[in-house]
Amino acid sequence: MMMSNSTRDGLSFGEFLLALGRYWYIWLVTALIVTAGAFAWGKRTTVPAYSASSTVMIYHPNNDPNQRNADILAMASYRQLAKSNMIVQPVQEQLLKVKGYQGSIDTLTAGISTSVAQNTLNLQLKVQGSSPKLAAQTANLLAKSVQQHLPQLVPNTGSVQVVEQAAAKRSTLINGNRVQKLTLGGLLFGLYLGVLATFIYTVWRR
Repeated sequence: MMMSNSTRDGLSFGEFLLALGRYWYIWLVTALIVTAGAFAWGKRTTVPAYSASSTVMIYHPNNDPNQRNADILAMASYRQLAKSNMIVQPVQEQLLKVKGYQGSIDTLTAGISTSVAQNTLNLQLKVQGSSPKLAAQTANLLAKSVQQHLPQLVPNTGSVQVVEQAAAKRSTLINGNRVQKLTLGGLLFGLYLGVLATFIYTVWRR
């Protein structure tokens, strides 16, 4: 809300500041109502999402440097295959046995991300879940599925070993700030509306 030194109705900026103090309850109550509404809406619409990761190592167990370089180059393809239907479908089938789980295979696949540290043979599998336990369980199921089915997709894959399993206690809440951000936004907007309401009320009384 832009203000000059005085309004068209003759209300000076100094008088308006005095009005903010005199009618403090107007802008305070307005701000509190809007803030509470934003908090309640954020809590109602925010579905907790947790992230967990597991790691598989894909390599040929020999000391041939050429083979190692080939394995490193192949990791880019393995990253893509880890999200393929042949690998994700078995995970989905196991998760459907979990009480309360209703996610689709598309949702499951969309929540999977993969990464490979430079010049390594370690494929990190990161997944999402509605609870720390579910996120960890999904990550471990995906690692197991990669271990079982990747050699079927790529016969010359070599050895696929699970080198790190996910644990619920290490799962990370990835959208924990959403409610706080919505509440802060509600507070700022509520203050704006409160100041505007005070201004209108003051001019009206004049």
